Amino acid sequence: MDNSQTVQHIGIDINNNNMGESSRENERFALAIEIGVKYATTIEELASICCQSVSTFKRRFRARYIISPHKWFMLRKLELAHKIITESEVTINELVKLCGYNNTSHFIALFRKQYGISPARLSRQVHNREQTSISHKKRD
Repeated sequence: MDNSQTVQHIGIDINNNNMGESSRENERFALAIEIGVKYATTIEELASICCQSVSTFKRRFRARYIISPHKWFMLRKLELAHKIITESEVTINELVKLCGYNNTSHFIALFRKQYGISPARLSRQVHNREQTSISHKKRD
């Protein structure tokens, strides 16, 4: 599954049009959202993609999603990380890159704060359960 499919798969509505904006503005906004979820980007870079000032981008983003862009992107990336952990076996370094983070320690701290467990421990729990389930099925 590529990143754009993953973005759509976790239920991010990148085409939300409740602002009366033109289709071109919505296309730029959707592109900025997709890039923001996939890559380590700044709000300045996302505002530039939308051809908006940072303050206009933040204001329109907050009007659309109720929370700040920084918080929204952080939550989406953590949701993506959780989904990846539960659906596949990847290393923490791969996970950090897939979720658009540059700093592994920061990512782990945010993940632990959000889910109450480190990504490595969650991965071990999920994949140990799968192994246990598979071995029980073989015995039957």
